[in-house]
Amino acid sequence: MNCWVRQAMIKRQRASDGREDGHVRAGKSPGYWRNLVLFALCVVLLGVIAAVLWLAHWRAMALVHPGRSRPSHTPADYGLRDWEEVGFPSADGLQLAGWFIPPDPEGDGATLIYVHGLGSNREELLRQAVMLWRHGYGALLLDLRGHGQSGGTGTTLGYAEVEDVRGAVAYLQTRTEVNPDRIGVVGRSMGGAIALRATARIDHIRAVVAQCAYASIEGQVREGFRASTGLPSFPFAPLVVWFGQREVGLDLGQVRPIDDVAGIAPRAILFIHGEDDPLVDVNNSLRLYEAAREPKELYLIPGAKHGGFLTVEGEELERRMVRFLDAHLRVD
Repeated sequence: MNCWVRQAMIKRQRASDGREDGHVRAGKSPGYWRNLVLFALCVVLLGVIAAVLWLAHWRAMALVHPGRSRPSHTPADYGLRDWEEVGFPSADGLQLAGWFIPPDPEGDGATLIYVHGLGSNREELLRQAVMLWRHGYGALLLDLRGHGQSGGTGTTLGYAEVEDVRGAVAYLQTRTEVNPDRIGVVGRSMGGAIALRATARIDHIRAVVAQCAYASIEGQVREGFRASTGLPSFPFAPLVVWFGQREVGLDLGQVRPIDDVAGIAPRAILFIHGEDDPLVDVNNSLRLYEAAREPKELYLIPGAKHGGFLTVEGEELERRMVRFLDAHLRVD
């Protein structure tokens, strides 16, 4: 019995020393550590992919569902008495809200449609509308679909909004104060891109003023993503566009004003852009101007950022816009 106990103790001791029956117990093989590293890398890679997809999706939803803001001022706050709250349908049936300011009753009925930018509302261009009203121009300032008090659940970044402008033109044609042959469009940022696309498709628009417009939505998403996040545009920007397209059910890649501007002639275009614009690079207007045909004008404002033109060069802006509109909207 003592011999058996002794042998068991020897075996236990050998096992604790890593030996049994004369064989060395195997440690962790190289393959084990390689697989562990590969597993860790896969976990990290999946985490990075998930973060990229989440950020791209979040950015896309923020673009196509920018949230609503309502006007904090009305034309009355600028001393206008003859104006109306109006509603009218877009060409594809959404109910839109706006302000109508009739043109000078002693004038020629020239009237401008004002198209705001992403996440804004009809108030964005109200000061410019008042400025041009003093020169006899009527105004229709609308809330785009998915903005302000208009119908719709989101924006298509310039695709379906052409139908909003088409509805605005149709509404102005019902107003006896308006000369249907003297309708122009003024748009800023996304509104500038919309104004260009709409003018290329709606013959009743005689002239267009595009302020800080982007040349294409895909290019703007690339530039805007990089400017707003500091991250590289790839692979985020293509994913943002892809998620946005799935959300709205439209090919947003077709929002390319640079492909439309040549077809606007012989109607006139005035491009306006701030040279220090951090959101829509001034190169967009330079490219649009090059792609457009005569008659066309380009007005770059030194020191101006994304809008705020009346603050930087109010008198010059007024002079140039009035000269352009008088020359192209008030001639037979």
